[in-house]
Amino acid sequence: MVQKIPKSYTDYTSIIQAFQIIAAENKDRPFVHYQQSNLREYKKLTYNEFDNITTYLANEWASVLLPAVNVNKQCVASLGHESSIQSLLMVFTMWKLGLIYFPISVWCDETAITHLLKQSDTGYIIASEPYFKTNLQSATILSVNSKSIPISLWPEYDIDHLVTVAAASKNDTIERVAPPDINSIAIIVVTGGSSTGIPKAVRYSNRAFLYSLIDITLRNEDQLNHGPLFMKPEDIWLVATPLERISTFYVFLWSMLLGASTVLFHHEPPPAMQNVFEAGKMYKPSWVLLPPNLLEKVSDYLQDYSSEDTSNTIKGVKMWMTAGAPVRQSMAKFLMSRGMQISIAYAASEFGSLCSPFENKPGNDSRYRFSDVPLPYLFFEPFDQGIYHLVVRSNFPGLATGVGNRPNGDFETGDLFTNINENTNKVEEYGTWTLIGRIADTFTLQNGKRVYPTLMELKISNEDIIQNCIIVGENKKCAAVLIGLAQNKAVKCSPTEMISKVYEAVRRANKRVPIHSAINVPSMVYILPLDKKLPLTDKGAVFRKGVNSDFSQEINQLYSTGNNEATAFSDSSIKKKR
Repeated sequence: MVQKIPKSYTDYTSIIQAFQIIAAENKDRPFVHYQQSNLREYKKLTYNEFDNITTYLANEWASVLLPAVNVNKQCVASLGHESSIQSLLMVFTMWKLGLIYFPISVWCDETAITHLLKQSDTGYIIASEPYFKTNLQSATILSVNSKSIPISLWPEYDIDHLVTVAAASKNDTIERVAPPDINSIAIIVVTGGSSTGIPKAVRYSNRAFLYSLIDITLRNEDQLNHGPLFMKPEDIWLVATPLERISTFYVFLWSMLLGASTVLFHHEPPPAMQNVFEAGKMYKPSWVLLPPNLLEKVSDYLQDYSSEDTSNTIKGVKMWMTAGAPVRQSMAKFLMSRGMQISIAYAASEFGSLCSPFENKPGNDSRYRFSDVPLPYLFFEPFDQGIYHLVVRSNFPGLATGVGNRPNGDFETGDLFTNINENTNKVEEYGTWTLIGRIADTFTLQNGKRVYPTLMELKISNEDIIQNCIIVGENKKCAAVLIGLAQNKAVKCSPTEMISKVYEAVRRANKRVPIHSAINVPSMVYILPLDKKLPLTDKGAVFRKGVNSDFSQEINQLYSTGNNEATAFSDSSIKKKR
């Protein structure tokens, strides 16, 4: 077939309209391959079958949902999904009903869920059977801030049965549904909980999705000129991230716009590596999406196990993509040595992707080549000497609705960059910047000097024996670091060897920072015992706010002793794990 690349995001009025056009053109092609609950079997749905099923379900749910939410255009929230394919059916069903869909992740606790329901003005809740029976005690009403929100169970639909009844159904239209326009809200995503502990609901319009997918991602030089990373309808995406995450929606819709197909694993938590490579052997995917913490597991798996099948799977993948948390350079280099091409995308729920994933060169210390398309909408505002704060203009078509945090509607990303070409005349590389961290992660010492810890933490974590670390020191005389050890590596070393490796990693990192940011070795280095771990977000990044509270005693000990006794490491802590 001849691939059709849309000329502009204005070619479509909504995501669901784009899907229905593409489904008609690709009706017999596979749309999604989904893993069964037994984790060994996969089935597929064609574009036509998925289109028919979601139309059938939309008519089934119309009488329940439309009267409850249509008056004030409230959203429909979903809770507790375990099955990825059921979640996918749910979101397209909501879109066909012209409704705003709000998936709330299973990792959100009761407090976070209540906060999000209030923030999003939810008009109805649908929940999976386990969540409905266990967490909601099968209640039909949830009271949130004196507001009663109706609840319904989303059953575990027998998909084979749905294929049959949807094909036999003569009702191929949905009544009482006004077609969405390009500026209407399509989905609400959750963001902000990973670093602050307080999640927020971000409203994403059809325009924002379509612009980021078509004008930035598909309409790039490599795609238009059939370069080595040219995406084709025959390509298959392997997706190992939760469906409610914004990156998963991007990838799924990206694949859809080209008439390609996607492989979905059954549920969270992330699948075992054997599962990933079994699916890779079966489907030979051209593209893989993994969260950073799962990419770490791929690295561990390949160090312990290798075969011709895994090598062939790796060779067949054009790009392994990840986003959402830093990736250790040493790990990335190891994976690249095994033949993997890695793209560490820069994106956020508030503005999608600002750089083509084709042009981000892996292993380059968080360097990004921003696409020429969004550059006119970006402003790199001076923040400190040689450091700039990225601000997205209010008229950026890919910006989420209502996220502007400046009086003029511009959005402060909170991300800090350095321009690696600042002292050159290479105009063609103007869009290349190095991400050095977030404003929220920086801190100020007693002497007023700022410390930018992110790149230094990545450098320290390049030592294999170190799983992760965090630099602290707000309003202190100097910076200090807490080190979390990689247990499988640490148990293979003697205590003396392990301490030496940690100290040398910190000394190497010290060479790359201003003298006021350097960490005194060994007095300001705290090595956690193996039975203690730094708190992590669901994406695998260290949760800074959690460290300050969970490890306040250890931090205070560092600054009160200021000597080598502050390292919480002993022979006994290692011997217990041997």
